[in-house]
Amino acid sequence: MKTTLMILSLLAGTYTMANSTVKVENKSKLATAVKNGKVSGQVRYYFMSEDEGQNYKDYFGSALGGYLKYETGTISGFNLGVAFYTSNFLSTNYSPTSIEPATNNKNTRYVAGLMDASDPSVTNITGIGELYLNYKYSKTNVRMGRMKLKTPFINPEDGRMIPTLEQGAWIKSEDVNNFVLQAGYIDAFWNRSTSEWKTVENSLGYGYPQGKILNGLNAAYKGKITSNGVYVASLAYKGLKGLKLQAWDYYLQNIMNVGYLQTDYKYKIGNYKFLIAGQYINEREVGNGGNGDVNHPEYSYRNENEKSEVFGGKIGVGYASTMLTLATTKVTSEGRFLFPREWGKEPLFTFQKRERTDGSGDATATLLTLGQDFKVIGINGLKMLAGIGKYNRVDVKNWRLNKLGVPSYVQANLDIHYNFSGELKGLKAEYLLARKYAIGNTYDNANFIFRKNDLNIHNFIMNYNF
Repeated sequence: MKTTLMILSLLAGTYTMANSTVKVENKSKLATAVKNGKVSGQVRYYFMSEDEGQNYKDYFGSALGGYLKYETGTISGFNLGVAFYTSNFLSTNYSPTSIEPATNNKNTRYVAGLMDASDPSVTNITGIGELYLNYKYSKTNVRMGRMKLKTPFINPEDGRMIPTLEQGAWIKSEDVNNFVLQAGYIDAFWNRSTSEWKTVENSLGYGYPQGKILNGLNAAYKGKITSNGVYVASLAYKGLKGLKLQAWDYYLQNIMNVGYLQTDYKYKIGNYKFLIAGQYINEREVGNGGNGDVNHPEYSYRNENEKSEVFGGKIGVGYASTMLTLATTKVTSEGRFLFPREWGKEPLFTFQKRERTDGSGDATATLLTLGQDFKVIGINGLKMLAGIGKYNRVDVKNWRLNKLGVPSYVQANLDIHYNFSGELKGLKAEYLLARKYAIGNTYDNANFIFRKNDLNIHNFIMNYNF
């Protein structure tokens, strides 16, 4: 909360200036900034059903919420922003007693995310998700406070009701021609599917499973991690037509360091579109992986000397309003690919909504996707993305390389969007179907099936943006 206190101090300073010897001029500027402010927001309705098959409990839930945001106009390059977020259960069978005995009384994994995944008794969440002071000069922007960031690893992962939000300081500059520089420090998160802000160290393991450590013991790093924050730096180059190069580094103090490289090249020949892309991720333990207690290795987020590498590639070809892509990802056998899923969805080319590669080592994935904009047949606003992927994992009992015990699986997604127009402009509907089934050995053990495979997840979302 140190950053928030800094903002309040700046606000107090602004107020003092407005009442100084030049108060007439400054008060006029402040009044103009408030008058020229912008109100925006979203009303969001979400229905989800989780069909776990004939042998296990099914779940459903619906929620209504959204956010309301206000940004002032600028005074000498400065402006303020604040946004309130809320989520409210309308109906659900998710509760402390709606459990699956066959899996040691586990509960829903997906529907729980509409509210607080760690506490079934929570049916309403409301809080200040954004509160920041912004300064812009030329093509450089500096922001301090609570904000919503979009980076490859730390991002809103906006697939439930309230997105992931961050607190800290962030700078983005495009003053150097053809380059984009970004850097920042984060000291707190409001994790998606949770009910409150937490420090970086306390946000880990909150609302998401912790899995196993190398010897098969349950990981128990929640509340045991020591870290003073996350430091991020990025440089992107876009000086050549169709080409984008980007490099990112995430330093999780006392936990791990993540380096990320990605290159994308797109070009067109008439109505034909082509793309080729590659990515590389390198992860290393930093400090003691989060906790140095040698008698309790389960308290660390990353094991001692654990490292991992990830390689990815993607190619695509399209014509008019149709795009077909083929992507692949390879995690080497050195160790598990890890990044706190509490902070955002992973940027892998083979990522599909409702599942992650996080926690896997010696893993291979292949994803085929088809994107279609139906404006080509006169249906404006209707788009579809269909994908089918094969995700090979090591055996579920190999905890060294399979932290969450997820067997190899095939996943098929169908994602349909419709943007309304005319008097309903701003209204958007989405239907997402995710189907997963196991192709790896589950040992007929419910703990390797329930919430992981052989299930259908239906999602219907209505957003009204204004």
